[in-house]
Amino acid sequence: MKIAIVSRHDPTNVSAWSGTPYFITREIRKISDDVVIVRATKLSWVLALTKVCRYIFKQLGSSIDLSVTEAYSKAAGKEIQKQLDRVNPDVVVGIAASPELANVKVSVPILHISDATFAIMTDYYPEVSRVPQWLLREGNEIERKVIENSSFSIFPSDWAMDSARKDYNANSEKLRFIRLGANVGTLPTVNEEYLATKFNTRCNILFMGKEWGRKGGDIILSAYKHIQNAGVDAHLYIVGCNPFSGSPPEGVTVHEFIKKSDPEQFALYNKLFSEASLFVLPTRAEAYGLVFAEAAAFATPVIAPNTGGIPSVVDDGKSGVLLPLSAEGKEYAETILALWKDKERLQEMATYARGKFKDELNWDKWREDFACLLETLQTVPPKKASVG
Repeated sequence: MKIAIVSRHDPTNVSAWSGTPYFITREIRKISDDVVIVRATKLSWVLALTKVCRYIFKQLGSSIDLSVTEAYSKAAGKEIQKQLDRVNPDVVVGIAASPELANVKVSVPILHISDATFAIMTDYYPEVSRVPQWLLREGNEIERKVIENSSFSIFPSDWAMDSARKDYNANSEKLRFIRLGANVGTLPTVNEEYLATKFNTRCNILFMGKEWGRKGGDIILSAYKHIQNAGVDAHLYIVGCNPFSGSPPEGVTVHEFIKKSDPEQFALYNKLFSEASLFVLPTRAEAYGLVFAEAAAFATPVIAPNTGGIPSVVDDGKSGVLLPLSAEGKEYAETILALWKDKERLQEMATYARGKFKDELNWDKWREDFACLLETLQTVPPKKASVG
């Protein structure tokens, strides 16, 4: 089976879109030895311009994304169409490529993979919540087309699938729920010694995120101060950003940049998860959250808000604790302190989290579910896609 992968992000770059296109492509190559990458590279300047426009219009109280306009979608579709006609694949797989695929017309099946829909993102993420009406219409029409034209739309959360049904009237039979896998390296053996190190020494709290504000950075910092005041021996690790103008406060370590493409830095990334007692991320908005799957891989219990796609990754009360989105630093601190006192519950959560990773949150499982979907396509006559 010849598979064409259409992606806005470079699937050869492990850092692009949290590594998702890279790992999806890697798994698909294990299924087929005939995989071709198709991208609208001639329009990369539009994506660069979009970043500038976003910044400018953000200052003006609006959100403009040129990549979800009909003009960009048609131009990108034209470039991709030529490549697909030349490649002549048996199936087309789109990875977060709604605009790129919405105006492509092929007679073979299209599999659309995304972690969210346009409608749910603009209703949810603060940075894209002030979209003008004309752009809402164009973005929603693009999303409607790609869902309608796809043989299957694949989402990693119930949150995203519900939006496809509600906002785009998607046929439930054409929707598939496949969780994304954790992007991790060599994993430790989870035994009594490993768990004792995590929970019977210092309370190591791990926070990750490039966007300090959206990821709830102020909340975790407030929570940490409450924990310090309670006299608990704890340390906070902040990864992905540096919110401090000078040196971080006592008991806080900052790793502003960690590149997974660098073996040494990736080893550090895995080490932080391995040594973390708790992964705490009070994020304000999250479509899925691969970091929660990564925490599970290292048997690290999670504390996060019950929002977006997080409940599809974290089982409340089992692999972690999901708090109301309204919870502030004090509530997070109280939850951390209560768990830290209950070592038996912590170990139960850690064991459950690792089991969830092994059963549901790994790329082998993703590949197995995706391969089953490809087999389903072979029994269904292809439907000519419409771009109208």
